[in-house]
Amino acid sequence: MLKGVIISEKDGRRVLKGVGYYPPKTVSDLKELIRKSVEKYGDSIGFKYKDPAGNIICRTYKEFGRDIDCLGTALLSLGLKNNRISVIGENRYEWGVCFFSIVNGTGVAVPLDKYLPAIEIENLINRGKVEAIFYSPSFHDIMLKLAEKDKAIKFYICMEKLDGIDSNDKRFLSLPELIDKGGNLIENGDASFINAKIDKNAMSILLFTSGTTSLSKGVMLSHANIAANITSITTVIRVKPEDTHLSILPLHHTFENTVGFIFMIHSGACIAYMEGFKQIAQNIKEFNVSLLVAVPAVFEAMYRKLWDGVKKAKKENIFRVLLAVSDFLRFMGIDIRRKIFKSILNQIGPNLRLAVSGAAPLDAEVIKGFDKIGFKILQGYGLTEASPVVAANNDFINVPGTIGYPLGGIEVTIDNPDESGMGELLARGGNIMLGYYEDPAATSETLSKDGWLRTGDLATIDKKGLIRITGRAKSMIVFTNGKKAFPEEYEILLNQIPGVKESFAWGNKAPDGDIQVCAKLVLDGEKLVDENGKSIPEEQVSQEIGKAVQEINKLLPKYKIIRYFVMTHESLQKTTTLKIKRAVEHEKTLLRLSELGLDMRKASKKVI
Repeated sequence: MLKGVIISEKDGRRVLKGVGYYPPKTVSDLKELIRKSVEKYGDSIGFKYKDPAGNIICRTYKEFGRDIDCLGTALLSLGLKNNRISVIGENRYEWGVCFFSIVNGTGVAVPLDKYLPAIEIENLINRGKVEAIFYSPSFHDIMLKLAEKDKAIKFYICMEKLDGIDSNDKRFLSLPELIDKGGNLIENGDASFINAKIDKNAMSILLFTSGTTSLSKGVMLSHANIAANITSITTVIRVKPEDTHLSILPLHHTFENTVGFIFMIHSGACIAYMEGFKQIAQNIKEFNVSLLVAVPAVFEAMYRKLWDGVKKAKKENIFRVLLAVSDFLRFMGIDIRRKIFKSILNQIGPNLRLAVSGAAPLDAEVIKGFDKIGFKILQGYGLTEASPVVAANNDFINVPGTIGYPLGGIEVTIDNPDESGMGELLARGGNIMLGYYEDPAATSETLSKDGWLRTGDLATIDKKGLIRITGRAKSMIVFTNGKKAFPEEYEILLNQIPGVKESFAWGNKAPDGDIQVCAKLVLDGEKLVDENGKSIPEEQVSQEIGKAVQEINKLLPKYKIIRYFVMTHESLQKTTTLKIKRAVEHEKTLLRLSELGLDMRKASKKVI
């Protein structure tokens, strides 16, 4: 038996069951999770953030638990028992207080994407039958307009006390006044929220997947789903109370919500809230961050910055020598990476020791490159429907290019594998969703009667049980010879071309029926300059990138080569977790070509 996973045959399928490496730190439901963390880590700093003046504010676990109880008690006094309540806003301490005040005894939480336009916020509120909304001040104007036409919403609760709240509309309340109200109720003996019973198997969270409101699906999750996933994560990754995690990804997304928020609380770590993407490097240092949970784009940007700094200091040769020396010493059993590269690690983050990457494939070279200097990045895999983590590399096995083994208590298998062993990845466990909200047809298509979740991702499992995601079934490129390829494998290569910020690849059907790989490359204007800082002429840029694409094609079978590419200065459209909106981007590219009166062949190597 391989450590960490059991491989068996069930119903004619090769099934992997994760058993983990650490004894599980079991949790039954989220109310129990908060209670135990408050009891165990009560006076420890659980949260850090900056006030408007730039001062670092610290809040303890005991304060967090008290604020949840006070707010939950106030919500029940407002008659919101069993109601659906939305939370929308930037990542902040108050977001977490609102979330737990809902799910731990009031009703169902409906987190909303802060980047949605007003019309989509309104649509999702209607679809989710939301009856109250917590919001940060930046959404106040939207809420005022919503209140004018939506009389079904009982309360609009701002996370801060605002002078501009319309006093004539009694539905507008503020978080501070509700916490005070709940505190007074508790002092007078009101234990309705504190003693509220939890049905851990009922829907407690309704999460809408990314996409337009007409296409997004409502994923129904229970306390039991989230608790099972938290328990599974503890079998492969150890986070300590002395760790500090920087909250980067939006809290409405289940990857950050489960791993970067609830799991951190379960582990007793401190959660620091970043000020913005431009301040990530600064926040990592000033908050003494040791952990990161982020998407590939964040780590790839950090890696590029590292190498840009080395090249700018004209120390590339000595850096490569030190890497070779460090590799040799590690081969001999001597690991002094963090000493050799101390100055570089101090620039990235002196205490940064571990990161988890998810939501999209991370270039294996980035994982290897950071590992060489003593910074470990673990590639994980999950989806909202699985609460979300299914598999991940871990403290004991970290193979770049794979997603490791399934977490403890989770099973995976490959459905209907082809001759190469590739097929759709299925997952099963206590973390799998209850189903899609008001969509039994989609639920039955995705969930089998015996509990298997169809992930929609294609994968292979090697002899050692390591899982490799090859791409989304929907975006797979199928050539006329029956061979297959995936956009992600091209994009990883194209993104390494100097002067290319990001890329988007797809299979284009030619008039004769041939499937040709095409790509759109987003140019990085800051990198495309000469020694004097002047922009390189477009024709020269086209030639240099064309040569780089030719070099990539030399590595590929002839049927898989990139036939045509266009360039642009416009960023690709993405979800809030920085995944490319492929259907939107494809339609946008074709529309632009149509406006120019060109097809891919005629537009190739041009800036559009």
